Order: sequence, then C-alpha cells, then structure tokens
Amino acid sequence: MAEGEGQLCRITLGKEGLSGQLRCPRQIQPQPGQYLLARPLNSRQTLPEALFPASLPADELTLAAPLPSVWLPGQTLRLRGPLGRGFQPPAVAVRAALVPLSGQMDRLRPLMALLLQRGVNIAVFSARAPANLPAEVEILPLEDLPDAPDWADYLAVDLKAAQLMECARLLSIRPGRQLACPAEALVLTPLACGGLADCGLCALETRRGWRLACKDGPVFDLNLFVGEK
Repeated sequence: MAEGEGQLCRITLGKEGLSGQLRCPRQIQPQPGQYLLARPLNSRQTLPEALFPASLPADELTLAAPLPSVWLPGQTLRLRGPLGRGFQPPAVAVRAALVPLSGQMDRLRPLMALLLQRGVNIAVFSARAPANLPAEVEILPLEDLPDAPDWADYLAVDLKAAQLMECARLLSIRPGRQLACPAEALVLTPLACGGLADCGLCALETRRGWRLACKDGPVFDLNLFVGEK
C-alpha cells in the first residue's frame, strides 16, 4: 500500500453515472477487484471515496462509475492504495463466466482484460447486454447462469451485499452444497476506513464468521456465502 496524488484527466457521463480517467503512479493503482481511497485536495469532504478500476494499470487508469457528482476534471486527488483482496483466477482456467449482477460491468472489465491476455474463453451472463465488450466475449442471458459452473473453470460475480442470497438462487445452489468450479464475488459495501480503523461498517456475515470487506475482501470466495465447504 502507498500514498500519493493523482489527477482526474477526464470525466464521462454514462448510463451508470460518472466515470473517469486518473493519472497516478503505477504503485498506487489497483489490480482487478482491488480499490483506492481518494479525497480531493483542499476539500471539505470528510470521508474518502472508494474507487474501483475499470481497466488494468496504465498511464491513465480508467475508473468505474459512479464517481461523486461534485468532482471535476483537473482536480488533484489524495490517494491511498492499492487496498483489499482482488480477484485471483486460477492460472489453469481456460473458460470463465463473468456475472455483472449489480448491473455494472466496469468493475469486471480489468479481470476480463487479464483473462483475455491469458487466452481464456469468456462468457458474460447478464440481464441486459453490456456495451463495448470485445468481439471474442460471448453474451448469454442470466437465465442460463445455473449451467455456468458446469461449463466454466472459473466464475466471477460483481454484486451488492444485499444480492448475495439472490445470487445463490440464480445459481440454483442447494443448502449444504458448493459450486462446481472456483468462484469469487466482488461484494459492494461501504469501504470508508480502508482497513485502518476496523470500524465494522463493511462487515459481512459468512459461513465462517464475520469478515471485513475493506481488507478481507472486497473479493471473496463465493462459497463463503452461497455454499458450505
């Protein structure tokens, strides 16, 4: 983890809200599933914002929506990161299923780019077709999701904490069972302290006790929530 400054180069308004481009040191930039904490310099903003990447580390890092509506292009941000546990897909995976259950694809895009670099075949299961996907990525309806663990070597889901039980239902996981393939979930919940204070705001109840998303996650083994090992 490091601290530094970055500059918002551009801000774009899309269907999911404001996204942007951030120029900052590479050592601060998160890997897929990790996050940054950011606060504008000389701002009265009390709590920092958790920012997720929508691209792999680059000279200008793409930030996933939504950004705060009061932020402006050209602003300098005080940054801390990279924070948390990110995605850890198996090195031997050849088929991967990605599920933007939150309705937001951006936080899965860095993982998708990493898997494509490895030559992995990818299918995205979604209620609506995400925009701007590479041509080699297959798009399948969310109704086909129960078949995904039998086809894929790896499953990754982006969801809100309140959607964990819905995820289990969509995957047709019976009580006491676990998924047939390695599976991870990026669980969206407030990440105010970034692991410094153990404030408990991001605490999640798992089948193995309580975990803090700010440092134990925000990416977790999905079986901690929808299956029992």
